Amino acid sequence: MERAEGGFTLIEVLVAMVIVATALVAMVGRLGASSDVQRTLALHTLMLDVALNRIERQRLQKTVSGDERDGTVEAGGVTLAWRLWSEKTEMDGFLRQNVAVRAPGEPELRLFLYRGVE
Repeated sequence: MERAEGGFTLIEVLVAMVIVATALVAMVGRLGASSDVQRTLALHTLMLDVALNRIERQRLQKTVSGDERDGTVEAGGVTLAWRLWSEKTEMDGFLRQNVAVRAPGEPELRLFLYRGVE
């Protein structure tokens, strides 16, 4: 009586390789999506920092300026465009100061600050 040798058949090995290859392709696709999300979050953080800095500069000024201003700033290797403007509110004695920051290919980020005027 001959004893059967243990091990995998060629078909079993091929099926296992196909399963592993499919899993690897799926994981590589997710890595690309993950890096896109990370880039978007980093860019959003830069935009938020620029907007907060502009709002803080406005808050520290003694007088409220009603004119519209804009410009660009370099942050993290990206040129961000910002715009600052004021608008009246329904309540007398208050003004809303808005700041918008835009990065290439991204939606605009907006913040605002309510200020009392005399």
